[in-house]
Formats: sequence, structure tokens, C-alpha cells
Amino acid sequence: MEESYQLPEERRLTKRDLNKAYLYWISLSQATYSWERMMGPAMAGTMIPIMERIYPSNEEFKEERKEMMKRHMQFYNTEAWLTGPPVLSVIISMEEEKAAGVPIKHEDVSGMKTGLMGPMAGVGDTLRQATLIPIIGSIAISLGTEGNFLGPIFYMLATLILNYGFSYFSFHWMYKKGKEGINEIFASGALEKFMTMATAVGAVTIGGLAANTVNVTSSLTLNFGENQIVIQEILDTIIQGILPLGAVFLTLYLLVNKNWGSTKILLILIAIAIIGVLIGFL
Repeated sequence: MEESYQLPEERRLTKRDLNKAYLYWISLSQATYSWERMMGPAMAGTMIPIMERIYPSNEEFKEERKEMMKRHMQFYNTEAWLTGPPVLSVIISMEEEKAAGVPIKHEDVSGMKTGLMGPMAGVGDTLRQATLIPIIGSIAISLGTEGNFLGPIFYMLATLILNYGFSYFSFHWMYKKGKEGINEIFASGALEKFMTMATAVGAVTIGGLAANTVNVTSSLTLNFGENQIVIQEILDTIIQGILPLGAVFLTLYLLVNKNWGSTKILLILIAIAIIGVLIGFL
């Protein structure tokens, strides 16, 4: 006969407890970095409302409370906004099961955190910082360059929805699924397909943004008696938009191959523009 594990009603997590933990994580994860433990203090702080519910503050659960805080003060580091909340909800569901008597060891909880934080950080950083934020930014820039005041407003609202809306629903969805939900996602291959699709969309969007917003032309005209040679016309016959393309590739080369910072590259581009104008090429 299969053994049933269930916490008494007063110790079961409520939606209010979960919402508190979510808000603690969103508020603390980027604000309490520790050099030794990275997001460990944030994770421990996030677990306080969970601990208060499943291990009430009395002598009976004194050791469990102490152990729970110790294991969540360990080193932890992952992506905070997109994939951090679902991982958090899996850990919370494990803590709840452990408190109910399911034979889950301290090492199992720590192992789940350690095992998920790296892969999910890679997924979250790729999706959010390298794909979705640039797409949102490119749309906002397009609106802004047309003089539409909705550009910055769109950027702020879309970023807030991405940070708080998606992560809130994924947090609650994954809590209901538990650790089996993570296995389903990785086993089905759906995450890999989504990552490939999002990366392709991001690359197309960034390419379109560069083609539409980078504007570099040559004003140089060479006079040979009555004949004139317009350099820009010659460049256009070679490759349409070769100068903007060169500016994009130069920026990419300095960023990726030379590891230069964006400020340094911006100053280089300004210097090139000034020199180009002074010699009459731009």
C-alpha cells in the first residue's frame, strides 16, 4: 500500500505564502549579492515565509528551521527574472514535501538547486538578455526614431511584463508541476526548440534594426575636369549599404574579438565620424 504524505491544514502552503516568496525573490535576488555565496542570502530570505508556514516557530521545529536556513544560505547563482522563479518554485515544492515526511534528504534539495542553477541560468540569460530584451529594444528604437513618444513607454511596459508577468505565472505553474515539471521540459525537447526559434527571431530582428537605423554615407566627389565620380554611387554598385554594414561588423568585431566595452567603441565611432567629416569622406 502506497504511503500518503500530507501536511496538516495549518502547515500547508497557501497562495499568499507563495506570492510572498515570489516577491521576496524578485526584490532580493539582484539586491543582496554576496561575494562568497552570490544569491545565497536572497534564497534564504525568500524561504522565510515558506519556513514560517511549514515549520511554525516553536520548539518542535527548531532544528528543522535551523537546517532549512543553513541549506539555503549556501552558494547559489542563476538568472533572476525569467528562469529563476520556476526553479525557486520547484525547490519550494520539495521543501513542502520534505516537511510532510517524504524521504527527501538535505542533499537532495541542495543537489536540485545546484543542478538546475547553471542550465537554467544559461537558458534565462540567452532568452532574456540576448533575445527578448534586444527585440523589445529594437521595436522601441524604431518607434523612437519615427518621433513616436510611445517608444520608451513601450520599452518600460514590455520589460515589466516580461520581468513580472511571465515569471509570476511560470513560478506558480512550476510549483503545481513540482520537480517532475522540470523533467518534462527537458525530456520533451520543447525548450531546445523554443530556444532555437527565439534565437533566430532575435537575430533577424537585430539584423533588421541595424539595416534600418545605421545610416552611413559618403559625400566625397572627385572632379576630373568636367567629369565627376561620386564615391557613394560606386560603393552602392559594389554592395548596397556597404558603409553601414562595415560599421556594424566593426562594432561586432571590437565587441566579440577584442572584448572592448560599449563606451570605448562609441568613442571610437565618434572619432571615425569626426575624422571622416574633416577629410571630406563622410
